[in-house]
Amino acid sequence: MTATQENSDCTLQEKHKQLAELQAEVNKIFAEAITNQVTTVDFATEIWVQAMLEKKPYVAIACRMIHHSTTFLGDELLQFLRYLATGTLQQDASIVYWAVDLVNQGLIINNTLKENNENGECEMQNL
Repeated sequence: MTATQENSDCTLQEKHKQLAELQAEVNKIFAEAITNQVTTVDFATEIWVQAMLEKKPYVAIACRMIHHSTTFLGDELLQFLRYLATGTLQQDASIVYWAVDLVNQGLIINNTLKENNENGECEMQNL
């Protein structure tokens, strides 16, 4: 094994560790919402607000939920998220409501995917 291969393996291991840590944070956030019986609308609002404050796990959750509700991927998803974030920061109420609604729809879709996974019908991707 060359030094370059060892460095890339180390970097890959670090990325897997970071992803596992992020997933643990996300799982904790969802567990707290479930324990506190937070409505999906309130949870969606919290996710969007915290994402706008650039809190890492919430940004990841918002991205995944908006992906679920729009099916945008890659650059298309990033451009759309920038549009929603810019509108939110400019205090455009219609865009804020739209962003929260998309996150809410994503939460509902995510829950359906999770329920189907528990029944063995399909499998949800991790963040």
